[in-house]
Parts: sequence; C-alpha cells; structure tokens
Amino acid sequence: MRRQMGRAPNLITLDHHTDVHEAFLGHAHLETYERGGDAWALARDLVKRIDWQNDQSLLWAIEHLRHDEHIDAATLSGVLNYAFCIQLSDYSGNPSIEQQAYDADRQARWPQPPTLPPPCRPMTYGIPGNHIFVISHDCAIGCNRMPHNDDCVVEHGNMVIESIYLDDQLARGAEMSRCVGIEHLEAQPYILDIDLDVFHSRQAIGPADSTTFYRLIRNAVAITVATEAECVEDLKFDGEAIDASFLLAKLIDHINEAIG
Repeated sequence: MRRQMGRAPNLITLDHHTDVHEAFLGHAHLETYERGGDAWALARDLVKRIDWQNDQSLLWAIEHLRHDEHIDAATLSGVLNYAFCIQLSDYSGNPSIEQQAYDADRQARWPQPPTLPPPCRPMTYGIPGNHIFVISHDCAIGCNRMPHNDDCVVEHGNMVIESIYLDDQLARGAEMSRCVGIEHLEAQPYILDIDLDVFHSRQAIGPADSTTFYRLIRNAVAITVATEAECVEDLKFDGEAIDASFLLAKLIDHINEAIG
C-alpha cells in the first residue's frame, strides 16, 4: 500500500495492548549482550537500514523484529506516517501537555493543593518522536463508579467497538492528530489494524451499534488482522466460549457486511 499510494498512510489500530515496543531492541540486546555495545544505538541504526521499496530489506526487517516492535519500525522507516492506538491496557496513553503540567504542579506542591485546575478536553499534545499516539481511556462510557472495579473491566471490554465508545476514542485521537496537522484520524488515508485479543467476549465482537466500526472498515485503504490466539485465550472474560478462530470468522462477517 505504501508503494501504491506514493505517500505514507496513517495507522488506526484496535488492540488490547499498545504494541509500541522499540523496533529491533530485542534483537539488539542479544547482539550487544554477546558482543558488547549500545543496544539502543544499534536498534535505531537497524531501523535506518529499512528500505520500504525493497522486498529483501523488508523480509530482513521482519526476520529480526520481535513481538510488538512492528509499528515502531513502520513509522520510523516511513512505511507509516502516524499511528493511533485504540487500546485497553494503558489508561493514560500519551499524556497531554496540560495533563503533564498539572501532574508536575501537583507533585511539586504536595501535600498542598495544586495551583493549576484539573485539565479538561480538548487538550494539546507534543509530537512523539516515534510518531505513535496511544489514545487514553477512562472506563466504559457512562461509568460513574469510584473507584472503578472488576465490573468496569467487563463493561469497558464489551463496548470496545460500539459506536459510542469508538466515537469517544476517535475524538480523543483527533485532539492528538490536530497537533500534527491532521484534522481527524479519518481525514487522511489509513490502514485499519485489528488484533483479535481486543475482543474479550461474544458481546464485544457483536456490538449493538456498529455504525462507526463499519465506517472505519469501509474507508480504510487496507485492513490487517493479527489473530493473537494465545492472547485471546489469556484475556477472554471468565466463562466466555471464544477463541481466535471464532473471532476471526465474526470479524470477516463484519467486514463483508460493512463493504456490502
């Protein structure tokens, strides 16, 4: 897709995890452990060797990348422009400039109250060096529990592709994308990446309102799917009779329905 388009598309990914490990760092640690040297420097040097116009270069990269390093490799090498991760494992995501200032003020003044008011949306963001934005989340839409508990985890997971939830996540992502000159996550060509471990239940893969999810499917220049069979098994809610094969079949049904 990168070669056909003549420009780097963005990525919108739906995943339980963030999948934003540093490219080649696992391989670089092994290399420097045996031979000595700076693993971080080696990892960044290996990224510079990726030539997305050359199949052999890409095959070499895939062979040496470890789990969760592929998005970082793609954004840093120019295969992708920016990546926006809608995920369930990182509550804070990429903190806003306002949130960072508030947290610093609160920490500096403790035990006295902070001088800054708690930040509220919309917020502004710095440009991440790796071009990856991890979108934050609060809980299930409409949840008022304090503190949040195990029931929240189930409610949150069950609505992961409901329109009301995706609309919230896309609005947060739009605040991030505007800071790099993209009016909205869907305003420029994007690849939609779906990791099946984002679905923890039959309810999660069968939303009551799929309008937004289907729009993301229809407007994507490509769709990639990671089956993540072991993670599906580990993360599914208690009592759920699901596996990667079941989820993949349901997802394909959604894709076929969306594109008509």
